[in-house]
Amino acid sequence: MAKSNQCSTCQKPAGVMHCIGCDGYFCTKDFRGHREILFTDMEELVEERNKLQEKISRASKPNSSSNPLIEEVNEWEKITIEKVRQTAEHVRQQANQLMNSKSMEITNEFKGFFKELSHLKETEDYVEHDLTRLKKKIDQFNEDLAPLFQGTITEINKEESEKINWDRIIYVQEKAVEVERQQTSKKRKKSPQEIEIFPHKQLLCHGRACAQCGKCTDWYRDSNKASWIRRDSASCIYCIIPTFGSYADHICKCK
Repeated sequence: MAKSNQCSTCQKPAGVMHCIGCDGYFCTKDFRGHREILFTDMEELVEERNKLQEKISRASKPNSSSNPLIEEVNEWEKITIEKVRQTAEHVRQQANQLMNSKSMEITNEFKGFFKELSHLKETEDYVEHDLTRLKKKIDQFNEDLAPLFQGTITEINKEESEKINWDRIIYVQEKAVEVERQQTSKKRKKSPQEIEIFPHKQLLCHGRACAQCGKCTDWYRDSNKASWIRRDSASCIYCIIPTFGSYADHICKCK
C-alpha cells in the first residue's frame, strides 16, 4: 500500500498535494486554501508595488511645490531677501542721517553768514576786504553744497558683501543615509515570503508546530538516527503511539 502523507492543515493522512515552496503536504481541499493564501500575498505585493511606483513618480518631479526640499529652499529665499531688505533699509537710514548732519552743519553756518551780510548791507559799514571775504565765503558754501547734491560725501562699503561666495552660501548635498537605511531595514515590515506560514498552529497532538512545515517539533532523532526522542519541554501526547499511524510523517524534519 502506498505511503500517505499527513495534510499540514487538517492533519489528516490525505496529503496528496506537495508544495515545493514550504515542503508541506496538503489534501486537495486544503491545498486550494494554501494556494489562496499565496494568491492573497501576491495581491498584496502587487498593491505595494503600485504604491512604490507612485512614490517613485512623485520623487522624479523635483520641481513639485510639494517637494519638502524645494519648500525649504523657498523658505530660505524669503528669509534671506527679508534680511537683505532690512540691511539695505538700515544703510539708507545711515546715508540720510549723514547727509542731514552735513546739511544741518552748513545751514547753521549759513545763518550766521546771512545775518552778517544783512547787517553790513543795512549799516553800510564795510570796505573792500569785507566784500572779498564774504565772496570767498559764498564760494565755500557752494563748494560744500555740491557733494550734497551729487551724493559724493558718502560711499557704500560693500567689501564684506562682495566676499560672499553665493555658490557655497547655500547648496544641496546628498545626505549620509547608510545608518538611516540600516535602522529602516530593522523596522521593515516582513514580506509575504518572510511571514510564518503556520503561525501558532494548534496541532491535534498538542505539540508545538513548526513555523515552516507545520509539523510537530517536540521530537528529535538520536545521534544514531535510529529512534525518536521526546524533548523535555514537549507537550505532544501521541506522536509516538503506533495506532496514530505513520508518526514519522507527523514530526518536523526541518532541523
